[in-house]
Amino acid sequence: MHFVPIPTSHEALGKTAHLWMPFIRRLAERNHEPLGSLISVIKNGQVQIGLVWDGERASALLGWMFKDVGTTRVAEVHWLTGRGVKEWRHLLPEMERYLKEHMGCVSIRPIARPGWEKFLKERGYRLTHYVMEKAL
Repeated sequence: MHFVPIPTSHEALGKTAHLWMPFIRRLAERNHEPLGSLISVIKNGQVQIGLVWDGERASALLGWMFKDVGTTRVAEVHWLTGRGVKEWRHLLPEMERYLKEHMGCVSIRPIARPGWEKFLKERGYRLTHYVMEKAL
């Protein structure tokens, strides 16, 4: 398995849509978001995506946004979704290397469910904020 970033060109996104679209559909259903909105943020470059590829099929989708803080670039990872997470989460360093070497990021901020905390802490991440939610 390895991490494969998807180029943001309309051509590359179109050619690979059959690979990443099933994950987007599941995200839309799970998060109660309009499918069109999720597709739009990918196509307009707000969210960049990558796949976990096992040689034959995609096992997971990762989605991140960039935030420029002063003169530094931060990657905020908003989507980490797929099958068999224990089989691919070890690929995190590949994503980190890509974001540092190719995208110029100086830090990464995963926006993740609480279950990711232990795994991320073991890999050098630290808790900096809590995001809490209340349904109204």
